[in-house]
Amino acid sequence: MINKKKIAFLTIGDISQIATMKRALGMANPLHELGWQVSIIVMDSTENRNRIALECSQDIHIEYYQQCSFRDEPYVKTRLINEINPDFVYFCSFSPRNRLVKSILKGNPVLLIEHSELQSSITAEPLRKRIRFYLMELYSIIYAGGLICASKYLDEYYRKLSRKLFRRLPLLYSPYAFNKNILSSKGGIVNGLLKRYQGRSILLYMGTLARNYGLFSMLEAIKILSETKPELLLLLIGKGRHWEEAKQYVKINHMESFVSFLGYIPEDELSSYFGIAKYFISPLNNSIQDKARCPSKIYMYLPFGKPILTSAVGEPKEIFREDGFYFEAEDPHTLVALVQQLEDDPPDESTHDKVELHSWEQRAADFDHWITRFFKGEK
Repeated sequence: MINKKKIAFLTIGDISQIATMKRALGMANPLHELGWQVSIIVMDSTENRNRIALECSQDIHIEYYQQCSFRDEPYVKTRLINEINPDFVYFCSFSPRNRLVKSILKGNPVLLIEHSELQSSITAEPLRKRIRFYLMELYSIIYAGGLICASKYLDEYYRKLSRKLFRRLPLLYSPYAFNKNILSSKGGIVNGLLKRYQGRSILLYMGTLARNYGLFSMLEAIKILSETKPELLLLLIGKGRHWEEAKQYVKINHMESFVSFLGYIPEDELSSYFGIAKYFISPLNNSIQDKARCPSKIYMYLPFGKPILTSAVGEPKEIFREDGFYFEAEDPHTLVALVQQLEDDPPDESTHDKVELHSWEQRAADFDHWITRFFKGEK
């Protein structure tokens, strides 16, 4: 009997606050179906347990750890890895908290690190902090046996950085994806939403409510559009550091009937809200930070076949090429013009012609092929 390959995903924090765990949850079942033994090391929290129950089958081995100090967490995780004894350890993010202590690590697992953003490029952070981020980016190349990059920009960035360090390192370009298990709507919820929003044309945004994520561009655009198209309604799912400021903006401008702040929506209810939307919105700024990151909401929107209003930056440009519905996140008037154009001349409603290429099943298959190609001699 051929021994199954064993992989352990190393995650950090609560998924409602730190979203990098979505890779582990999305790929766990497909990898198991491809013959892998899959373990996930995850902090014990209510939301983490709910998401795992929703997305992972009973075939996935889950190791919960209790929230602990900055110094203790790497030791706790290393002991759990020693108990699992995997062939591969997959770091869903790499940080001083989410690492292994090599001095007590047993066996010789291949260490794989995923990069989903470029923290050293975040200009809002103090210079000293950005330098620390850059040093961690460099160290990841030395520390890991392979890198997974969630955006084309990151893939090119780490290939160049690896060459500078004279390190020949296997790299895999693997964006986020959508999970087929959470696409089915709850009928009762859908019926209630249709009744609640009857007669409205819904623009839906899901994600962090922050100024640098296009929050106020969306609000300003809706303010302008409401004068001629009062049926439009902007639904904002999620929270963020500018949540209260945005609510105050809406109140001052008497926009309560055109903007609704929904806050956190349980994962198993999201598809119901997606199903009633007319348009999805995913603004990206023309910055290195946004070119480098992988907006996971894009992939969750894709299967619903609605126009995705986004920016010709980074991963959206990789997906849609010349067929995207683009606006400039810094200029609300470009969003106004795009919505007006779509309202006056509606596009055909159809799914993206390559939507199946963006499922977690496909990502798992690509990962499995990459592992076979570059790590064939591993145990």
